[in-house]
Amino acid sequence: MKKDFVEYIKTEFWFSDEEVAKFEEALKRPLKKSVRINTRKISIEDFKKKVEAKGWILTSTPLWKNIFYVDRPEEQLNIALWNTPEHISGYFYVQEVAASSSPFYMSADKIDDWKYIILDMSASPGGKTTQLLEYYPNSLIVANELDKSRLKWFFSNLDRMSALKAVATNYDGRFFKQIPELFDKVLLDAPCSWEWTAFKTDDALKYRNLKNIKNVAKLQFWLLEAAIKTTKPGWEIVYSTCTLNKFENEWVINKALEKYWEYVEIVPIRPHPNPLLWEEREQEQFNTPSTNKGERARGWGFFKRNWPHLDLTGWFFIAKLKKVKSISTDESLPLTRGKARMGAVKQNFEKLSRNEESLVSDFFNKFWYDLKWKYLYKYKDEIHLTSENLNYIWDKIFLYKIWVNIWNIKDNSFVPTYYAGTFEKFSKNTVVLDKDGLDKLLQGFELEQNLEDGYYQVIHEDIPVWIAKQKNGMLKSMVPTKMMRK
Repeated sequence: MKKDFVEYIKTEFWFSDEEVAKFEEALKRPLKKSVRINTRKISIEDFKKKVEAKGWILTSTPLWKNIFYVDRPEEQLNIALWNTPEHISGYFYVQEVAASSSPFYMSADKIDDWKYIILDMSASPGGKTTQLLEYYPNSLIVANELDKSRLKWFFSNLDRMSALKAVATNYDGRFFKQIPELFDKVLLDAPCSWEWTAFKTDDALKYRNLKNIKNVAKLQFWLLEAAIKTTKPGWEIVYSTCTLNKFENEWVINKALEKYWEYVEIVPIRPHPNPLLWEEREQEQFNTPSTNKGERARGWGFFKRNWPHLDLTGWFFIAKLKKVKSISTDESLPLTRGKARMGAVKQNFEKLSRNEESLVSDFFNKFWYDLKWKYLYKYKDEIHLTSENLNYIWDKIFLYKIWVNIWNIKDNSFVPTYYAGTFEKFSKNTVVLDKDGLDKLLQGFELEQNLEDGYYQVIHEDIPVWIAKQKNGMLKSMVPTKMMRK
């Protein structure tokens, strides 16, 4: 490992030689595979029954109630977790324990049924967005991602997890300072230097240098500044990174507190909202006033850091700010996108005509599924479904995607996507397949079925998997080729 990084950790965080050795040793161990159960689709108890019947072993993680370490029988390891029926159906998300920290601390691990507008400022690949939907089931999540190369899998994840109360935007996060005080809560999991990849290879820190880190920290401050300005007074911002160094963490927070001292304050983070689940060391250090520089340097009480050798997770940093006063500034400009002034936003999405709505409703009626309290929008040749009326943000933010893409229009006809059968189990026109049948569909084969021509929802072990098409006595999967098994 790069010596200057180790020396930095030792000096800044007051590590003894023994603790440095434990820290380095922890980085040589692969992180344990963990999954977050999507409790919007299935209960923890039902999920455990399903997968434990298949031989999976779920082990509780230190803090989170619906995130488990997972071990599978050796004979099942030839199929990746992301290619299992439970994953395809959105019953779980493969998510490292530390990576789930920021939504956890934003919510204090409590379900909040109030209706908020929440910004996930740097949202890809979608784990935190879908986690926010669990904690805030009645809220609208605006999931922003700048990097268009990441949008393909990001959209796939949110479609799969049935993110019906989410929309996507494609802005540089600094843009949001131009929309003053729109959001109730903002989660900024800031882009950062690549320290975290040290778990994968020793080469990860080869090009680590102070100049690059400070440049990253500047961007992080600008993003945090935008988060502060776009948050309503009285509400909160959670800032997180997957780095350990103070330049990208304490320095960014302290700079924001210095510049906006009238408007924001730090919210102390306890190791866990439930004191019964605190680790003994954390509980002692939080409750006992101490002059120990090492304890203060690690941010006990004000920040939360996950350490590989202490928490047995990836490293992670979380801080929480509360906006206490409205900011009046010339920087809060009328809404723009790029350099062009837009005024009220003109969307690429359209609301469906009555005829189009009728066609979609008729399709779902065949499954005895009612689209009441759902909203439909059209983008080019795609029809998107959401359970949120978007009128109150329609002229404020340019929407890049509305969930879920349920239909495509081809040759003036409507063709459902496989996602149309993933968000809820239907009451009619379903076909139950065993493991062999499901595997064959996933390999691109067609199955002989005695069914009338049309569309059917595939069910496996009581799980709604997807929509498939029956034609001339053969059932064909509509799963995209990229998700097929070899």
